[in-house]
Amino acid sequence: MFFFKRNKPSHSDFSKIGLDMHSHLIPGVDDGAKDVTDSIALLTGLKELGFHHFITTPHTLQDIHPNTSEILQSAHASLAGKLPENITLELSSEYYLDGQFQEQLEAGKLMPMKDNRILVEFSQISRPHDLEETIFDLGIKGYQVILAHPERYLFFHRDFGYYKRLKQMGVDLQVNALSLTKHYGEHVKKIAEKLIEADMIDYFGTDTHHLRHIETLKQVPSSKHFNRLVDSGLLKNESLLP
Repeated sequence: MFFFKRNKPSHSDFSKIGLDMHSHLIPGVDDGAKDVTDSIALLTGLKELGFHHFITTPHTLQDIHPNTSEILQSAHASLAGKLPENITLELSSEYYLDGQFQEQLEAGKLMPMKDNRILVEFSQISRPHDLEETIFDLGIKGYQVILAHPERYLFFHRDFGYYKRLKQMGVDLQVNALSLTKHYGEHVKKIAEKLIEADMIDYFGTDTHHLRHIETLKQVPSSKHFNRLVDSGLLKNESLLP
């Protein structure tokens, strides 16, 4: 009788990625970190999981978290001198495609990542009627669109081919680490895995909001799809380093 050993995951943590480009670590501005103490606890937990550089992306969402660049920069400044050792924390935002976003875009008030890359989201229930026009307009204005957690938009689940359409339009896709667990449900997990299998994922982020997320993240390195993604050579996280 022959016994076959299962391949062990080649990565025990997130250190091979190193940079988390989607998180909610700024105190008191959205549904993420509540205060400075909470921010430091989250950063410490993520550091222990292998991350050392963060581009944190608090929500900008007019009806719930109507943040401005001034509000976010002030909250970011409250962490100056308090970060865990050997941690770098940059600031951007996760922009919801709504009226406030358009106003900030026209006013030149957006806070993109390196090379004008901008993380966006929209309703997870219904696709914006002007989505393609908005993407085209952002491209004309010199922005590179990164779509946050594409695996969580339920209407795309019924039309997987639209992910290919997004890629054809030049949109980069960012998968949530938590989607490789059952945190958002089995169906979201399957879509995340399918996107990885199709080599369609460009960026990896934790989307960390609270300490419960830190605990769930510990499950991810044992995922074969995480290991496939990390070893694929397709991730662009490193390109966001200063």
